[in-house]
Amino acid sequence: MSIAKILLPTAALGLAGVLMLPSQSDAFSVLGTSLTTSQRHFRVFNNFTDPSANDNVTPDTNFPGYTGATMAIWKGAIEWGSRLHGNGNGDPSQVGGLGSGGANFDFYFVGNATGVGSIGDNICSELSGSSGGTLAFTEYFLPPGFNGWRMRFYSGWTWADGPTTGIPVNQDDLQGVSCHEFGHALGLDHSASGGATMFATSTGTGTSARSIEADDIAGVQAVYGVASAGKPIISSIATALNQVTITGSNFSATNNQVWFTQATAGSLTSVVVSGLSSNGTVIVSTVPANAGPGDILVKTSGSGNASLSNAWPFIPGTAPVCPSPYNYCFVNPNSADPNGAFMGWTGTQFISQNNFVLFTSGMPPGSAGIYFFGSGLTALPFGNGWLCVTGSIQRLPIVFTTFFGTASYNLDVTAPPAAGLILPGTAFNFQFWFRDALAGGSNFNLSDGLHVDFCP
Repeated sequence: MSIAKILLPTAALGLAGVLMLPSQSDAFSVLGTSLTTSQRHFRVFNNFTDPSANDNVTPDTNFPGYTGATMAIWKGAIEWGSRLHGNGNGDPSQVGGLGSGGANFDFYFVGNATGVGSIGDNICSELSGSSGGTLAFTEYFLPPGFNGWRMRFYSGWTWADGPTTGIPVNQDDLQGVSCHEFGHALGLDHSASGGATMFATSTGTGTSARSIEADDIAGVQAVYGVASAGKPIISSIATALNQVTITGSNFSATNNQVWFTQATAGSLTSVVVSGLSSNGTVIVSTVPANAGPGDILVKTSGSGNASLSNAWPFIPGTAPVCPSPYNYCFVNPNSADPNGAFMGWTGTQFISQNNFVLFTSGMPPGSAGIYFFGSGLTALPFGNGWLCVTGSIQRLPIVFTTFFGTASYNLDVTAPPAAGLILPGTAFNFQFWFRDALAGGSNFNLSDGLHVDFCP
C-alpha cells in the first residue's frame, strides 16, 4: 500500500491522504498547521461496515469503555502522545510502548460521534466507495482558515481492528493507518525517511505504522516543541464514587481544569471541571454525571502547548486502574547465565495489601546482592552491566542468591526506606546489583530494570 498527499483544486482545502502513489520529500515535513490545546480532541463515528472492523470485543484497561474500530483508532492517536498512555500497553507489537511523541502535544479522546460531522469537528469515520489506491485521508482548511480536521476511511477496503498483528493479507490495519492520519491531523506532511510512520509508502497490512519512529518524533517535536520540564504530568489516578484523585506533577496552585470523556455520543468536546486547586502534585475533582470511561487530562492555569497534561485512561466510579509492572533497560551476560539477570515480581502493587515481592533470576549461586530503587529511569554502562535506575536511589538490605541463582525480597512499604516514600499513586524503578567475581572485569553485574506503579 502507498500513501500520498492530495491537494484539491480549491486552494482553501487540503487533504492529507493515505496509501496512494509513492512520493519523496526531505525527511519529515510540516503542513503549516497546528492544533491548539482546545483542538486536540477527537471522536469516532463507528459506521464501519466490515465485520472485521468491529470483531475485537475484548476490553482493555488502557482503553476503557470501547472496543472494535473505536478502540483501534483511539490507539492510533495515543501513539503520538507526550508519554505513555497509562502503562503503555494495548498493542502487542509494542508492549508498554504506546505513547511515544515526547512533545508538548497529546490527543484526547472524547467519545463516539453521531455522524461524520464537518471539517473542523475532528471526527473519524468511514466513507463509502474507493478512490484508486487511497485508503484514507484527512481533510482540513489551509491557513488562515484552519480550525481542525476530519478523517475518512474508504469502505472499498477491508478494515481490521486488531489487536494482534496477524492481520490477513487482504485486510488493512485501522490502528496503523489511523496513526499515520493522526500525524497529518497534528500538522505533519509525508516524510522521506523510509522507516517512518509518515513515509509515503507502506507495506503489507499497515501494522508497522502503529509505532511512530525517530523521524516522526522529530516531526511532532518540531511542530509543538520537546515536552517541557514544566508540562503537567498525570502519573496515576484513584477513583471513588463521584470523585477522582489525580497524582502527578507541575499542576497549578489554582484554576486547574480536569477534562473527561463524555459518557454518551454526540458532544463535541470534553466534559470539564474548572477552578480546581492543587499542591502541585495532587488534584481532587468531582466526576460529573455526564463523564464516562475514556481519557482524563489536566489543563493548568497557563497557556500554550505545555499547559495540557498527558492523557490517562479513566473509568468513573470503579477501583483504580493499576498498571502492571514492566521490564526495561539492558542486561549483559554474567558468569552463570549468558542471557543475563532479569527482574520479576509476585503479589500486587496495592499499598493496602503490602504483599509485593521482588524476584530476580539468572545469577551466580551464593552471591551477595542488593535491591535498590529510584524514581528515574536511565541506561548507563556500570560495572559489567547497566545502571537502569536513577533519582534519589534507595538501597534495600543485602540478600544472597540461591543455589538456583535466584533472589527475592518482600518489599515492606511500612518499613524504611519504603515507608513514607512508596505511597499510593507513586511509581518507582527497581534493579538488583550482585557480585560476580568469576566474571572478572568489575566483579559485579546488574539485572535489568522493573518499573512499578503503586496503587491504594
